[in-house]
Amino acid sequence: MSPRPEIVWPQAEEFAARRARLMEAAGAQGMDALLLVARGGGTADRYANVKYATNFYTSFPYIPDEEGHWSGRGHAFVLIAPDGASTLVADMHPEGDDAAHVDTILVEDDGLGTLAKVIADAGLSGATIGVAGSDILPLSAYRKLNAALPGVTWPDADALMNRVRMVKSPAEITLMHHASWVGSRAIDAMLDAVEVGVSHRDIMKIGFDMLTGEAGLLYNSFIGSGRGGNDPKSVYHSFPTFKDDTPVEAGEWFHIGLSGVVNGYYFDLARSKPVGHSTPAEIEAFEAAIAVVEAGIAAIRPGKPVGVIAEAAFARQKALDFPMSADFAAMGHGVGMGWDSPWLTLDSPETLQPGMVLCVERGLSRQGYTGDFEETVVVTDTGARLLTDAIKRRW
Repeated sequence: MSPRPEIVWPQAEEFAARRARLMEAAGAQGMDALLLVARGGGTADRYANVKYATNFYTSFPYIPDEEGHWSGRGHAFVLIAPDGASTLVADMHPEGDDAAHVDTILVEDDGLGTLAKVIADAGLSGATIGVAGSDILPLSAYRKLNAALPGVTWPDADALMNRVRMVKSPAEITLMHHASWVGSRAIDAMLDAVEVGVSHRDIMKIGFDMLTGEAGLLYNSFIGSGRGGNDPKSVYHSFPTFKDDTPVEAGEWFHIGLSGVVNGYYFDLARSKPVGHSTPAEIEAFEAAIAVVEAGIAAIRPGKPVGVIAEAAFARQKALDFPMSADFAAMGHGVGMGWDSPWLTLDSPETLQPGMVLCVERGLSRQGYTGDFEETVVVTDTGARLLTDAIKRRW
């Protein structure tokens, strides 16, 4: 186990620089201003746009609007004006480690009405305002903003935001290294406990306890077990993925794909383990998943197309004679305050750049035997450096 990584916290200047890059990109696309939309509510999903630009996260849960009392609860908005001035419209006051690095903070019950007034007061009633977070803004909220500001055009700025967030700063990389360290310790503790007689639910409790001790938050856990051969069996659940309380048996395979959040940044990794005794076919599946992921990582070089990762990994999978079909078409994805660009597909339009943080992953099955493996790496000037360091082989 590696020592706990040191963290360098981004300062106010870095958040200002992020907003400046966003506005530069917006201007290049003919946008006058940007509206960043995020949702909080204690969840680990879709908060990134506002936190990336200001460090703010609203923990107030999403609730439907109540006319005359409140609107936009559970959401946060940042308007970046043409001159770069930034205004946060929030449903609760930033405090503690949630201190917002932004020019102006407005906390009001009527978030949508306040936001419309901010836009009008900034002289943007007839402007083109790019929206980063179009998939987060409820249709009802959009209709209210559009009715209050009929002259505004609202183009989609999600691709713009994704591209700016794609390359991480040195401070972000330290936070992501720490998050991956926590995730590695959690999955190690979970797989240490995988023995005959335990259940998915037993194992997940260990992960929850580990994450709680590190102020981490679970995002998702793909837990599966089963056996291959003439009498195959597989056990998966969807909601929640860890609800199975049936004890696992000797000779079965077990795997976990674990993702979560620490200090706003995601970790994501996967590992496999035999239960009790292992079989050659079982180990072949485990080793194949590792080999495919490591082939993809070995292909990483700055300046190369992102597609070289998928090309090398798919070639290794084919050479190992494992079925090419899978639940996920990509060989992985970028990661940060969410599932970031680029996606590791053969036809990705992006070029590998130092500072990208990537999750390279593959789950493989043959004759009922399944192996799952995933690592997180940062692209360096010469190749890639691992951020995850969980035990690789348990056989």
